[in-house]
Amino acid sequence: MESNRNLLTMTVADNGTISVAGDIDMAAGPILEEAMLRQEAQLGVSGDLVVDVEGVQFIDSSGLRSLLAAARRASARSARLELQAVGPEVIRLFEITGTLGQFHIVSLRD
Repeated sequence: MESNRNLLTMTVADNGTISVAGDIDMAAGPILEEAMLRQEAQLGVSGDLVVDVEGVQFIDSSGLRSLLAAARRASARSARLELQAVGPEVIRLFEITGTLGQFHIVSLRD
């Protein structure tokens, strides 16, 4: 059976921004979590973690869990998780779950 889902891909830019494309689902949530943890280790005790989600078309509760955990870790070190190019499907999940206020959204996409 063929899946319509898009596999998760990630790149880390020279400035440390993690660019994510594809679906952040049960299989991909832990992969994103690991990438964010690696980048947080590079940041040390300060510095904002920046994640560009322009290429994300679908996110489920496991993806939300990964992003919330990163936001909590950032807050604990007096930094923040910044989300760039956030699409309506991601915003909708944040609104439905009442978690929109947990994130610093830098920019939106259509």
